[in-house]
Amino acid sequence: MSTGRHSIITSMNLIIKGALTIETDSGEKINPRIIELLRIIEQTGSLNEAVKELEMSYSYAWNTIFKLNCQLPHPLVVLQRGGKGGGVATLTESGKRLLAQYELLKKDFIRFMKEHPVIM
Repeated sequence: MSTGRHSIITSMNLIIKGALTIETDSGEKINPRIIELLRIIEQTGSLNEAVKELEMSYSYAWNTIFKLNCQLPHPLVVLQRGGKGGGVATLTESGKRLLAQYELLKKDFIRFMKEHPVIM
């Protein structure tokens, strides 16, 4: 039984979309949300501030940083437990290099997506 509705698509532009994710040898993913976590830690010096701003679980963020620090040749973040004034989170030189390299890769990735539309 036909519904009486027919459509013919003569051409359609499809847009490539995606997010740049870096993966460690052991499979831990550094996705845009983790990159943003690292950026906010660099700006604020606080894991607690970063997770609040991102509305991210503190335990998820702490565990992710711990795993990355253990899996990579050099840690990305140094975490110090707090006392009265709270803890301190410091992005290491390796963490800063990762952010800089990610930004370069992201620019290339965005340019690639713009330069390669899919036309059907």
